Amino acid sequence: MLVVVAAIFLFGLSTRQEVLHHHRTAAQDRDRQASNAAAAPGGTPVVLAGVQQRSEPPPSVPPDTCLERMVHVPSGKAMIGSPDELGDPDEHPMHEVELAAYCIDRTEVTVGEYMECVASGDCSGPALTVSSTDYVASDIKRYSQFCNGNDRLEHPMNCVDWYQATTYCTWAGKRLPTEAEWEYAAHGPDGRAYPWGNEPPNSTRLNSSGDADGFKTTSPVGSFPAGVSPFGVLDMAGNVWEWTSDIYGPYPHARVTTLRGATGKTRSLRGGGWMNLDADVVRIAFRN
Repeated sequence: MLVVVAAIFLFGLSTRQEVLHHHRTAAQDRDRQASNAAAAPGGTPVVLAGVQQRSEPPPSVPPDTCLERMVHVPSGKAMIGSPDELGDPDEHPMHEVELAAYCIDRTEVTVGEYMECVASGDCSGPALTVSSTDYVASDIKRYSQFCNGNDRLEHPMNCVDWYQATTYCTWAGKRLPTEAEWEYAAHGPDGRAYPWGNEPPNSTRLNSSGDADGFKTTSPVGSFPAGVSPFGVLDMAGNVWEWTSDIYGPYPHARVTTLRGATGKTRSLRGGGWMNLDADVVRIAFRN
């Protein structure tokens, strides 16, 4: 959860230290049934990293206030999306964002960390089977065997839906990042194609190469230091997809700080997963 979560988790962002507890309403439970995206462990987000909690408008976060295992992202302007000649239609138009400083989790949220929330009674346990209207029975059987459990405590949590990711972030005193925050933390001010630069992906930089990278499915978080982002965030490409807070929708044509304002129930995922061998899918600007 960068908090945002990957492969079905997130990274977290944070601006204050208190731990807040979140309880879903009946209306949220109904919405959950309509927008359940707890998809394949390699095809949906996991709690990667979180963003520290903040009010709107967002205050700027000093570096010395970041929680443990988070990194500081300074305020700045960045171009979000892809140039006209690159990428899919939903990556356009490329537009400028202005972001206040924030803190984001250095790695994806691990199974062990998520299970602490489960043990507290604030988080529900991860699913043992995946759920998506896009899957046929054979897909569900295939992907469900890769849901992480108590035997892989250092791997990223996966097989959790957006509501579970949001609840975990709140429990940890964080929140999911917006798409703009996620993308800026991944490419920094220079607009690179991948977290490590513009060189194509390989088995030393990310977990998405099949057995070539040494892992059949997910890897323990932080296993690919060569793929680190300019701000020091790991696994922003591959391993597991990450949930963001934003509703998926068209990009704006003017300068903004977030994509808030879009309507609908479908949330945006970023970062690609362990089974995404296509270099295009693990580009920073790719949206799902």
